[in-house]
Amino acid sequence: MALFAKPKNVNDTAPAQSQSEELGCPAFASLVETLEREPEHKYHILDLAAASGNHIEFFSRFRCRYHIGDVLHVLPDLSPPKEEEPDPDFTRILPLNMADKLDLILAWDGLNYLDKELLPQFSRHLIRQCNPGAWLHAFIYTRGDMAAQPMQFEVLSSDVMRRQATSGGAVGAPCYPQRVLEKLMPGFRASQSRLLKNGLQEYLFQVQEY
Repeated sequence: MALFAKPKNVNDTAPAQSQSEELGCPAFASLVETLEREPEHKYHILDLAAASGNHIEFFSRFRCRYHIGDVLHVLPDLSPPKEEEPDPDFTRILPLNMADKLDLILAWDGLNYLDKELLPQFSRHLIRQCNPGAWLHAFIYTRGDMAAQPMQFEVLSSDVMRRQATSGGAVGAPCYPQRVLEKLMPGFRASQSRLLKNGLQEYLFQVQEY
């Protein structure tokens, strides 16, 4: 079963898009404000990145259960199956066995690294574990190259983050327009979309009734 393949169009000598950079995140700030309006509500949050003390500390201000997905480093190596091979099993790659439905998924820049053909299947896997109206926060590259692996993000405040590349190589960014993203992510609709100065598009998706 060919689940893994080398990243496509990797330039090992090219610099990453940014080694370290602070960025404003107005959609994230709006999300935080929304969560703060219901301090007694218990939120169930899935972070697709590896465990981060920074992320956990930031969300500890809320009454929540914080789940660690630790799947972003796997996404660049997943490839569509060849003829007569089974599809990647996202229930094994990212087991979602929690009893409670999710209210928020933190995807960071991970959606850029999953093959376009696999994004609908991954989205359906996520949405099955979501409450109607749940949010998904993500950054999408809109131009040029991106780091060969998903970047590490650090939340500095509700409206400022720092991102840092984890490797020196670069790959071409998929540069998804919003209408294409929504088509590739059935059940998710963009409730906010903000183009940042560095070319990142910040999205806050919301799960539709299903």
